[in-house]
Amino acid sequence: MGPADTGRLQDVFRRESRSLLQYARESAPYATGADRKLVAEVQRIAEEESIALGGFAEFLNTQRVPIPYLGSFPMVFTDLNFVAIRFLVPKLVTAQRLDLVALEAGVESLTDPLGQNAVRTLVDLHRKHLKELEASV
Repeated sequence: MGPADTGRLQDVFRRESRSLLQYARESAPYATGADRKLVAEVQRIAEEESIALGGFAEFLNTQRVPIPYLGSFPMVFTDLNFVAIRFLVPKLVTAQRLDLVALEAGVESLTDPLGQNAVRTLVDLHRKHLKELEASV
């Protein structure tokens, strides 16, 4: 795998690990009554993506691509701590759409077929989760 693909794969891992969805896992969205099911659904979706990122990290390790330093979540996310889940979900939908576009562009920018397949796995999961999030708005 060439250095350009290595850098692109690291960028994908870093970006997806610091997504709004991953931040939402830790931000304790507020919910009462029936909205608690929505919180559980968002947590499930975020956990599935976290597990997929773990698999992506394993792929990077097998390809001898160093796992990049992740840094902190974007500072703008801190405004979303302890907000109502009904306020947060539309923002998650928007972020998921943008993340999906970036992932699809990532597949196109890679020349290594194994790297393309690894990112396509994330693309497929994002599409599935985007539909689920859109259905809950």
